[in-house]
Amino acid sequence: MPVSPEDSQVMDVLQGGRCFLCGEPVGGKATFDHLIPQAYGGVDEPSNVVLVHRRCNQKKGDRLPTPEEIERFIQQRRRSRLGVWPPLLALLEAEPGDEWMTVAKAIAGTR
Repeated sequence: MPVSPEDSQVMDVLQGGRCFLCGEPVGGKATFDHLIPQAYGGVDEPSNVVLVHRRCNQKKGDRLPTPEEIERFIQQRRRSRLGVWPPLLALLEAEPGDEWMTVAKAIAGTR
């Protein structure tokens, strides 16, 4: 289920009106960033999406989120209806250097 305008408003509140990546106020120019990029199987659902500045989104590119970003995302979403996509949780358990394989296996397990 794609991100609705209501989902976007909830994200804005959960993120305190700040860009998920840089922490600066995001304002009306927020874009969606897929924590696990769509290019690698990430879903276009609120449980895998955060609000970011366009420049931060471009800078991040197709990299996976850091463990710190995943932890912060989980903290923000813990009691939210938006949830956390299970492959993000699997990524926390990945061995260094094995992140992409862990994500691929977790995504395959959700389909």
